Amino acid sequence: MKENYVIKALKKNLAIIAIFNCVWLYAQHGYKSPYRAGLKLGYSFHTLTGDLTESHHGQNLLGGFWFQLKMNKKWTAQTELLLLDKGIGVWDPGKSPHFVNLHYFEIPVLFQYHRKMIYFEFGPGLGYMINYREHLNGNQTPDLVNNYPFMRNELSFNVGIGCNLNEKWALGVRLNHSLLPVRSAVPLVSKASYNRLLALSVTRQLKIKKASDPQE
Repeated sequence: MKENYVIKALKKNLAIIAIFNCVWLYAQHGYKSPYRAGLKLGYSFHTLTGDLTESHHGQNLLGGFWFQLKMNKKWTAQTELLLLDKGIGVWDPGKSPHFVNLHYFEIPVLFQYHRKMIYFEFGPGLGYMINYREHLNGNQTPDLVNNYPFMRNELSFNVGIGCNLNEKWALGVRLNHSLLPVRSAVPLVSKASYNRLLALSVTRQLKIKKASDPQE
């Protein structure tokens, strides 16, 4: 049962990557579009839905790279490579009986609509968990992790809004939520768990192919 679940998730991830690549290549060929690349740094607030321990949300920095392709005057396609943390709780049993820190490499695949200085974005995210840490009531819980493991792959959805301060700098707010559970229900600890993350970020553009062709 678990193996079928993983295979289905991987198939969905591969399908999304294939669709995005087709759109990306079509835009490059049809519009000979300018591209932009840059850096991203942000701060996130995150939690695991379904938690039964009344633990606080977690907070962490995030960072990475982005690559953007202009499709027409109003739309861009953007992909990113981010290193970020998800999970629940802070390392303080008094405030958070349940502490989970999940480290991910994540690749958001976004479509952005621009209106003057404001842009709206949406799209899926593909995540791979590279490391994790879990404590329950101040103690490490290897048995809990072994019996109720976290999924290595995560399929999520992103929606956000941002503001271009100028040609190189932008501020953004983005909500990210798992589409599939990252962990099954754990008795007395949590229901089926989904990652939820709210990120505030600043981006800096490093390269423009056509500097005379700003977003409209």
